[in-house]
Amino acid sequence: MSLTALFVLCRFLHFASLMQIFGLSVFCSLLAPEGFSAILQRKNQTLMVWSGLIAAVTSVGMLAIQAALMGNGWDDILNLNVWILVLTTAFGEVWSWHLLLTAVLLLVLLMEWLPGRNVLLFLCSLGLLITQALIGHAAMHQGLLGLVQRTNHVVHLLSAAYWFGSLLPLLTCMLYTRQPSARPYAIVTLVRFSVWGHAAVVLVIITGILNTTIILQRWPTDMTSLYQCLLVVKVILVAMMAAVAVYNRYRLVPLMGKDPERAQSRFITMTWLEWGLAIGVLLLVSWFATLAPR
Repeated sequence: MSLTALFVLCRFLHFASLMQIFGLSVFCSLLAPEGFSAILQRKNQTLMVWSGLIAAVTSVGMLAIQAALMGNGWDDILNLNVWILVLTTAFGEVWSWHLLLTAVLLLVLLMEWLPGRNVLLFLCSLGLLITQALIGHAAMHQGLLGLVQRTNHVVHLLSAAYWFGSLLPLLTCMLYTRQPSARPYAIVTLVRFSVWGHAAVVLVIITGILNTTIILQRWPTDMTSLYQCLLVVKVILVAMMAAVAVYNRYRLVPLMGKDPERAQSRFITMTWLEWGLAIGVLLLVSWFATLAPR
């Protein structure tokens, strides 16, 4: 595997894990009613911990791969001197804070007894996603345009993180709709998710269009450009995700009152499809983020 391919894979795992932590913390702590929130948190604890571990490993991995790309290839991937040089670059200055926040996140994850733990997890994941808007293509402009671009990208990342990161806890929540004692709380959580989900989908689309406009300053119609080809495929996958979300909300949710078993089974299947499409989007983003936009 080439260093570039390894960086794409590492970036994908890092983004996916951070978005998963953000979505879990919002869904389980902010959307779920008190009492039911603790149940969802315990049910998703393993997913949260594994996401934190992956985020920690890949944050260091991305630094190591950057060192190898800046240095003499694989020989410098564990060269601490080159790591230090990378940390003096524009990427490194942001990544230093990113690594610190990742370490705090990992410590908080390991301290289950910590008061306000879930709020801290939310704040750490929030900060980690915001730092992603300060590097790469999102940081290609300066001045007022640069500020608009970074702010727009922050909104894009947070909206996408809510959408993607909430899908797995959504499936967990669906299971509790079959338990009479937990059903009212699960339904309240699902309604809240739906309300904010509408906003997240709209924001992802609007900020995505603005991102493309700022970066390319044109529509991605040049199919001789690999960057634009991948961007178009991403747009198609996001449109498919939105279609699945609309189908779930406006076709299957009303059906639950008439044929709950069939509707819930189909809802779960479609949500897994939506999650798979989201994985594809994250892979594409991780890939074309390494390419020159043209």
